[in-house]
Amino acid sequence: MNDLLARLQRLEDLEAIRQLKSDYARTCDLGADPDALMALFAPDGDVVWRSNVFGEHHGHDAIHQWFSGVAGMMPWAAHFMVNPVIEVAASGDTATGRWDLLEFATMARADGSGEFEPVLMTGWYNDEFRKIDGRWYFTAINIDMQQMSSWDKGWVREPHRGGDPMAVAAGRALR
Repeated sequence: MNDLLARLQRLEDLEAIRQLKSDYARTCDLGADPDALMALFAPDGDVVWRSNVFGEHHGHDAIHQWFSGVAGMMPWAAHFMVNPVIEVAASGDTATGRWDLLEFATMARADGSGEFEPVLMTGWYNDEFRKIDGRWYFTAINIDMQQMSSWDKGWVREPHRGGDPMAVAAGRALR
C-alpha cells in the first residue's frame, strides 16, 4: 500500500509541476503581471530567472523589476510549452523540469523606432522547483533561447534579430 501511495504522490507532483509551468506561460501571455509571476516563485530562499538573451535576474526584487518592463517590450505573446520531462527527487521536495518553447510575440522593433513587429522564438527551458507546505514553486527558471526572428525574415535569414540580443530585447537601437 505504501508503494501505491508513493506512486500516486509522484503522479500528483508531476501534474502540479506541469500546471505551475502552464500558469507561468499563461501569466506571461496575459501581460506578464509581475505580482502574479512572483507568486509562482518560492517565497523564501534564492530564486533566479535567467536567459541567454534577456539576462540574469537574481532574487524576488530583481525578477519583479524585470517583469515590470516586459509588457512594454512585448505587449503580446503566446507561449507553447511542449515536450515536458520532469524529474522529482527521491526526497519528494525538489524537482527539475525541461520544456521546449515555441513562442509567437509582438515585440519592439530592433531599430529603436518605437514600432512593433511580429517575432517567432524558440528555446529550451530547464527549471528547478521546490515543494513547500504541499505546493510546488519555481526556484529557477532558465531559458536558453535558440532563435528570435522577425516573422518576415524568419530564422534562416535572421536567427537572432538585430545582432545584439540584449539590445534587441530592450528595444534599443543598435549602433
